[in-house]
Amino acid sequence: MSQSDKRAVNAVHALLIRRFPKAFPKNYDDIRPLKLDIHADLIKLLPDVDPALLRRALANHTQRDGYLLALIHGRGDRRYDLDGRPVGDVTPEEREAALKRLAASTKRGQDRAARVREHEAREEKRRQQREIERKNREAKAARRAEHARVQQEIAARKAALIAQGITPESRSERKRRLAREAAERAARKAQGQGPRPAQGPRPAPDRPAGQGLPRSAPRPPRDETTPAERPERAPDRAEPEPAKPLPQVEFRKKRRFVPPSDER
Repeated sequence: MSQSDKRAVNAVHALLIRRFPKAFPKNYDDIRPLKLDIHADLIKLLPDVDPALLRRALANHTQRDGYLLALIHGRGDRRYDLDGRPVGDVTPEEREAALKRLAASTKRGQDRAARVREHEAREEKRRQQREIERKNREAKAARRAEHARVQQEIAARKAALIAQGITPESRSERKRRLAREAAERAARKAQGQGPRPAQGPRPAPDRPAGQGLPRSAPRPPRDETTPAERPERAPDRAEPEPAKPLPQVEFRKKRRFVPPSDER
């Protein structure tokens, strides 16, 4: 049934509640069993209403759980017409059929509720998964932004050093250089060649070239004059006194005394 048909059936049911309040009460607990073939009476009293819509509205009313409970637990087992007058009785067979229909309706309701709960649990799980994915995306974007910022700072520092005429060397570059030099030395050693001549000091790791350890003070020029031509220098300090000779000590070897044996 389409949405327009449902709205039309609901409108007809609302009309029945207004025109026949005793047969179609608003209160759920006041529902009573209707007489058989009451559809013919409705068609006579409401000629302007589509009979198919009247049949659908009447079927919706008689299939409600409240109407089935009225058939099962109705007082006096009587049926009523549109004006609320008792007409006919509810037979045990009809009560048994209503009981089966109520059990089937209850099972359908329970199955529908279980499906709704399962759907809600599935949607909640999907919502949590989407929330986790959103947080992961945000964390990844933050890490990327932080990495880009660090790389920009490193590039700016390198550019500043290069502008000053300093060639920086990173730790990874130093490791690669040392590994390359070690491989070259091993290759020369395997070929029987001598060590490679030194090419000057290398920059320290993570330290730009030209900013290594402080250089030692320059050595004074070598004096090439002969000892005879060199002027005598005044002694800067008093000469130490000669050490006194130690007294001679004579060492004698101590002999061991062995007593004579009585066995002779």
